[in-house]
Amino acid sequence: MTHVLAGSCLASPFPALMNLRPRRRPVPAIPIVSLIDIMVILLIFFIATTSFNEEKKQVKITLPQSKALGEAVPKQEVRRTLAITQNQELILDGTPVDAEHLAAAIQQLRDLNPGVKLELQADAKTELELLIKVWDALREAGYPINDVPARIKASGK
Repeated sequence: MTHVLAGSCLASPFPALMNLRPRRRPVPAIPIVSLIDIMVILLIFFIATTSFNEEKKQVKITLPQSKALGEAVPKQEVRRTLAITQNQELILDGTPVDAEHLAAAIQQLRDLNPGVKLELQADAKTELELLIKVWDALREAGYPINDVPARIKASGK
């Protein structure tokens, strides 16, 4: 009993009994040999680039001594205070000064103490107009504004 299909070869009389075994999928192959090669190359690289701490031999050296160098410690810079109080009063090195005569007072202090440096201490509520007058007096007396640090303090502190 043979069945012939049109345009095909002989067909099985029992199509359900054909290939009942499940198809096996191919297992992906991992090329372990090439991975081992890469690991060996990395191992050689790390061994070649690692620096091992070797015990260094020490040589005793007697360094020359200098009496002039290294002993002179610079004096701590002392600045005289130019203060603007909460009441907008000017005080130069503990002495009250009028804003119109501030440049002359600064110049007189500079003449008595050449090389004296100033520090501006002002209250946080100091008027801008008074600050500008102080800066103009400093410039007139020969002090660059950048050489006079300003310390602004909050009222009551």
